[in-house]
This record gives sequence, C-alpha cells and structure tokens, in this order.
Amino acid sequence: MMFKIAPSILAADFSRLGEEIKKAEAAGADMIHLDIMDGHFVPNISFGAALSKMSKSVTNLPHDGHLMVTDPENYVEDLTAIGIEYITFHLEIGGRKTDLGKNRWVYEIDKKPDSKRINNILESIKDKGKKCGLTLNPPTEFEAVKPFLGDIDLLLLMSVNPGFAGQKFIPSVYEKLELANIYRKERGLNFEIMVDGGVGMDNAEKLVSLGADILVSGSSFFTSPEFQEYIRQLKS
Repeated sequence: MMFKIAPSILAADFSRLGEEIKKAEAAGADMIHLDIMDGHFVPNISFGAALSKMSKSVTNLPHDGHLMVTDPENYVEDLTAIGIEYITFHLEIGGRKTDLGKNRWVYEIDKKPDSKRINNILESIKDKGKKCGLTLNPPTEFEAVKPFLGDIDLLLLMSVNPGFAGQKFIPSVYEKLELANIYRKERGLNFEIMVDGGVGMDNAEKLVSLGADILVSGSSFFTSPEFQEYIRQLKS
C-alpha cells in the first residue's frame, strides 16, 4: 500500500528548523505540512507566510498549507506567491464555536456550510495554479463536504480537535475516512485523502487500508531518534 508521509514542522525544533526540515527530506518524507493558526479559529497561534517561505527555501518537497484560520481568504495570495503547492481550509469557517473547556474550542458548521464563500476561496486557489483542499473538524459529518468533492484536490480529515497538542486520536475518523474513499471510487473522483492528528505506528496501517493517501506526523516524527527509521517502520 503506497502512501505519503507529511511531517508537520509545528512539532520540529524551531531553534534549528532548517536542519530539521532537511533531515526530514533526507529521511524520505514525501511532503511538508504547515499548520497555520490564527488564535481565533483554533486556540493557538503558530506561524504564517514568512516561516513557510523559509521552509520552501530549504527543501524541494511539496508543501501543504493547512489554514486553521477564520479568514482563509487573507492568506491565499501570500501562500501562493511563495509556491505552496496545496492550500486547505476548513469547511466550518463562519460556523459556531463550541467550548471544550480549559480555554479550548472547536468550530462546527452552523446549519450548513457557507457554500458561496467556500467555492470562491477554492476558485481563488485554483486560479493561482495551486491545489485546493477542504478540512473537516472531528464533529463534522462526511455528508457536509459532499457538494464540494468534485472541485477539490485534497480532503483533510482531522482526527483530533485542531489547535492544541497532547490529544488522543478520535476513532470516529475511521468511518469518515472509509466513506470518503468509497465515495470517490464510486464517482471516479481523484482527490487525495489526508489524515492529521494522533497518527502513529498503532493506527497507520488501518488508516491506509481504509483509504488514506497522506498521513501527517508531528510529535511522533520529530521526537523519534532516527527520522529515516521512523519512516521505514511506518511504511512497513
């Protein structure tokens, strides 16, 4: 089963970030995952176009920019200008904020997605020659994204609530992943499926068997003693 591994540099050592990215490429990583947070759509703030540009400057690997932000429209131009290949944003933009306690929250769809706005953002990404994608938070049902699947290149399924570390993998993503894989096969669609959050040795095989094309790996990748050995074990 062929699949890609996308290390999330948010979990890297920022004091030697360029070196960490180069090591990930040398170890056999397939792409670099950028977790871009605004402190509003998710509880934390991470980085923006400047650090993303630095990452692009030290590796030839493709990058996917995961916009965990309230206004993804404001990021598209900067990310496309520096050559980010994939740009994904959340189906839940404009939705309702659900409190999770301890100053944490997750956004959910309020009745239905804002189709006009979502389509406009997808078109703006495609117009700049980049691949576009949509992300689903754990509470969002697969059914909600169906109207957009013919227009995207990447479907990102969150298997934790985005924006804070130390969470356990949410098993309900297995069913969502399986549904997405069946849907694209039945309709001859070509979007890739990425899974992000709590991905590791214990669940990678199942995720790939259910249809995942790309696995995002953060802490488990960058805290491993040998990046190359970690990738070898994950892919075996």
